[in-house]
Amino acid sequence: MQSPRELHARAIKQILRCLKGTTSFGIKYNRSNDMKLVGYSDSSHNVDIDDGRSTTGHVFYFGTPLITWCSQKKTTMALSLCEAEFMAATAAACQAFWLRKLLAEVTGLERQKVIIQVDNKSAIALSKNPVFHGRSKHIHTRYHFIRECVENEHVIVEHVSRENQRADPLTKALARIRFKEMRSLLGVQELPSSTQKFRG
Repeated sequence: MQSPRELHARAIKQILRCLKGTTSFGIKYNRSNDMKLVGYSDSSHNVDIDDGRSTTGHVFYFGTPLITWCSQKKTTMALSLCEAEFMAATAAACQAFWLRKLLAEVTGLERQKVIIQVDNKSAIALSKNPVFHGRSKHIHTRYHFIRECVENEHVIVEHVSRENQRADPLTKALARIRFKEMRSLLGVQELPSSTQKFRG
């Protein structure tokens, strides 16, 4: 808002066009026997030309449906893609820790391990290594919470291919075909007109 430029106006128009074209879309929740909590974590790196800060995103599924999602620009600059992905995975681990506690209270079941899918193998290795070394010593200590979660077996960090990284749309702009594929994986679909009335 301090120094608006033409590219900002174009971005706003694109957002408004997207909103206008997707008013009939939503997420439909069906009953499922699958009670597994699975999350996907992703991050951009050096995408923002203004300040170079990364955007992190995560989504969580409880069985089939998507139950929570988040996209957030980080206040701390990451020095590498590995570090950006590690910071994103930690944010997802914090959410996972809260979700597993909430679900245990609501369902009365034992707290379950949460699977977090990350598409960066270096970040996964960093989250599983309890030893601080040259690649991690400069990362702020608050981002090492995921190591404790992994060590205590509250969270399991697994690798997922970039093509199946469902948090991808929350961190960067995607081509139209790729965006539609990701939208489908997220469970966002065009709802019948009879359903739209009750969306609130």
